[in-house]
Amino acid sequence: MRLMGMRFKDFTWKDNPVSLRVAHARRVGEVNVPYGESKAEELGPQRRNVTGEGYFAGEDCMEAWAGLQRAFSQKGPGLLQLPGVEPFWALMDSLELVGAQGKDLVRYTFSFTEWEGRGAYAGSGTYCAQAGESLWQYSNRWGLSIEKLVEANPHIRDICALEEGEKVMLP
Repeated sequence: MRLMGMRFKDFTWKDNPVSLRVAHARRVGEVNVPYGESKAEELGPQRRNVTGEGYFAGEDCMEAWAGLQRAFSQKGPGLLQLPGVEPFWALMDSLELVGAQGKDLVRYTFSFTEWEGRGAYAGSGTYCAQAGESLWQYSNRWGLSIEKLVEANPHIRDICALEEGEKVMLP
């Protein structure tokens, strides 16, 4: 199975990071009761935290790093797309260049925090596909019928293998 690529704002990773951690947590308050057991109370979910590490390799590694830096320097939240996770709005709160041995190699770490100021991404508008993605993946990701996606995208020749940069209209 080919996982969809990672994307944040207008930056798309050519290769997904080597490690990716998505943390979900819940706030729990504990109250001590005199001469008795303590009581726990659920106070609600915390925002998701995403951390990871990766490499840019090849002659264009510094251009890829510069593109990620530009996405980081843009203010405000952006849509974060992760492999196997429904896209959500997030702030990139750290980006670090880490030294790595080797020619044409840039190692980096990053972290994102889920942004609560906007609702979940509903999956509408125009989407720019990555090579190898399919309309079936979009159908599963956004809970749309494949028939609706095909009807909204009569220009797509092969619904099973989209081309890099091909525009996909989400109804």
